[in-house]
Amino acid sequence: MHDEKKSVLLVAMPFAGVTIPAIQLPVLEAYCRERGVTIETRHLYLKAAELYGLQNYHSLIYPPNDSYTAQMVFSKYVFPEHWKNNENRFREYFNQHSMKNSQVPSFSFDEYAQRTDILYQWIFDHVDWKSYDIIGFTLNYGQLLPSLAIAKKIKELAPEKKIVFGGSRTVDTLGTNVLRAFEYVDFIVSGDGEDALFLLASDYENYKSIPRLMCRMGDEVLWNKSDAVVDLNIVPIPSYDQFYQDLASTSADIQHYYQYYGRLPVEISRGCWWNQCTFCNLNIQHQCYREKSISRILQEIRWLSEQYHMMDFQLIGNTLPKTGYRILFEKLKNLGRDFSFFVEARAGQMTSDDYMLMKEAGFTMIQTGIESFSQHYLQKMNKGARVIDNIAALKFCKENRIKNSYNLLVRYPNEETEDFEETKNIVQMLKGYLDAPQLCELRVMHGSYIQRNPEQFNIERLEYAPIDLIMYPSEYLEKGSAFVYNFKQMNPKRDHPWETLVEEWKKEQETSELGGITQQSTIDHLVFYFVDGGSFIKIYDKRDRQNIRIFVLNDLERRVFLSCVDIISFRELQKRFIDIPEYELTAILQSFEQNGLLFVEDDHYLCLPLRCRVHNTSEKSVECLVNISP
Repeated sequence: MHDEKKSVLLVAMPFAGVTIPAIQLPVLEAYCRERGVTIETRHLYLKAAELYGLQNYHSLIYPPNDSYTAQMVFSKYVFPEHWKNNENRFREYFNQHSMKNSQVPSFSFDEYAQRTDILYQWIFDHVDWKSYDIIGFTLNYGQLLPSLAIAKKIKELAPEKKIVFGGSRTVDTLGTNVLRAFEYVDFIVSGDGEDALFLLASDYENYKSIPRLMCRMGDEVLWNKSDAVVDLNIVPIPSYDQFYQDLASTSADIQHYYQYYGRLPVEISRGCWWNQCTFCNLNIQHQCYREKSISRILQEIRWLSEQYHMMDFQLIGNTLPKTGYRILFEKLKNLGRDFSFFVEARAGQMTSDDYMLMKEAGFTMIQTGIESFSQHYLQKMNKGARVIDNIAALKFCKENRIKNSYNLLVRYPNEETEDFEETKNIVQMLKGYLDAPQLCELRVMHGSYIQRNPEQFNIERLEYAPIDLIMYPSEYLEKGSAFVYNFKQMNPKRDHPWETLVEEWKKEQETSELGGITQQSTIDHLVFYFVDGGSFIKIYDKRDRQNIRIFVLNDLERRVFLSCVDIISFRELQKRFIDIPEYELTAILQSFEQNGLLFVEDDHYLCLPLRCRVHNTSEKSVECLVNISP
């Protein structure tokens, strides 16, 4: 009966970002509420951003810092004796790492600790814990210590309350180990949380049989593993009412920041259909890949837009729909609204026309899983993509004015000089006109292929991360709660100057941008592009501003060149140009390659200049801007 259901409060703690609501809360809230459970949610990271100060909060959680390190100060509530004995170590680490990287030098360790105390007290003064039977915490990368701190205090004040954790930080064996280590955590949900939370609230007496739930049985931990998954097409559309209520209770600068930069999340899939990258652990939560139908995604976007007057969305999933992305783009475009979307994507999945349609649909920013420009390195990562795929993705984004925020993943334990040199050579071709990456140093994550098979990657042993050795007493780490690892190599490898390589690329961009700003003519803004004359093509190459080159291709060369706008194999080229002798076709391709106009990988070809679409004189000053090198 409804009266027998337990009431639930779900909480998202710091250090989540403030630009995107924590989607787990509204998804679980809508599912349980539809089934008659009394449930509320609180987005407490918003209040944290206010109390720390927005600029300080961002300096803690964004590169070169991160949310994992930002949680360190909550150790004082979880392990008070450890904090007391090691406060100087915390201070030293903060000053040497967080403060060194920070753009806010006035934010001292003492102020960081004091504002955390204020936040901690505010939470207990303003959140009505006593009205709920079950208090749930959603945990991702940097939310474990903050959640433990609040859970511990709740149990001290009201031992009858039931504490449940869920999310990537407590999935799989991490969850069982957290239960063993922290007695004030009663339950953990590993994987999809909808049914487990609903059943815990509605059929609590039978909690020992709830699928995906972990609980204690005396000195043992019971884990009810299950292969059953939630059908994403039948879950209700999330409600973000509580997020907006929490946002409205924060300071004006937090509200204004969200109004300018905020996005609403729309879940499009769970899991990853590739799921083979050696560094990735994102799918330890989800054993299989499933996605929402295109019609359901569209319904959700339209409803959320109307309900919250929102035009900016982030599609939540490890990548675009596997096969239906063109239909999604077409239908979004046909809605005729000025939407703006961000999504993660795979290289090698889409053609140049797909990217054009993507931009027309409203995708202004994406993150492609590039990771490397070395085929040798990509094989170590098992990316399932080639260097030529990565270059094509960046080129097509640049042509269509889609910002691609991608990473270069470096310092694998088995990294070799060949990996660096291959990348360096490719960068020389690209840095004059394509966007530079962010540098990302490998962290071995719990559940990743590297963590499970360290010997295959030149790892003698995994070691606790330095920050974990400060945040946690050693006896807790030994219980298996570590999420990230450092490593000791079997055979030490030479370190490579990745920072210098990327910084030079960024400086090249800045130089090109400044050079374009100082010019009056649009043509002076362009770097590496081609224009199509119908029976000929002109290519402008200004990557080396001391040696500007202009190429004019004849009709046959033009047709061959245009055939390489998308990646194409030599065999396919032969089929298209069946009347052209193989030696002549080969000579044309070699000429393109020698002049830096073409990238070749395993008998596959891709032209490098950006397409400049100019339909008439009035459009030229607008459309050619796609080739500005930022």
